[in-house]
Amino acid sequence: MMSTCLPAVAFAVVSLAGCSAGPPGAVPESVVAAERAAVESSTAAFHQALRTNDLETFMSFVAEDVLFMPPGEPPVHGREAVRQWMTGFLAQYRTTALTLAEREVLVGNGWAVELGTFQWELQPVAGGSAVVDRGNYMQVWAQQADKSWRFAREVYNSAVPPAPAAAQ
Repeated sequence: MMSTCLPAVAFAVVSLAGCSAGPPGAVPESVVAAERAAVESSTAAFHQALRTNDLETFMSFVAEDVLFMPPGEPPVHGREAVRQWMTGFLAQYRTTALTLAEREVLVGNGWAVELGTFQWELQPVAGGSAVVDRGNYMQVWAQQADKSWRFAREVYNSAVPPAPAAAQ
């Protein structure tokens, strides 16, 4: 009995081993790992620039055709418009802490999507108490022709209720 099963077992092992390479045209795991590492490096530097209020480094990761959708505001289209938005933001607030959690990063075909939650502590430039915002975000990163990764899309929302309107 054992000798009659051996060829069938051998055939099954060889057949399954042939399947382990993945479907034709599949991206090798080493390429996926390298792309993921490059994305993680770019997102880490981008978020560090945000933490340290470094506008020039922040902008170095922004794509020309970026679409940025901050909560409660109209969408911001284009790199120069994002620079103007960030310049205005930094004139009002300085980041004192930024924590990202529950991150999920998906990478493939020249795109990366980062999802997660944030807690962002901001100190008003004019003085006063720090403001803490919490919420969810989604960023889309695009791989450029030079293989670098640039921030192409973002939408984020705040889980903190808006402040009541000032009495008139």
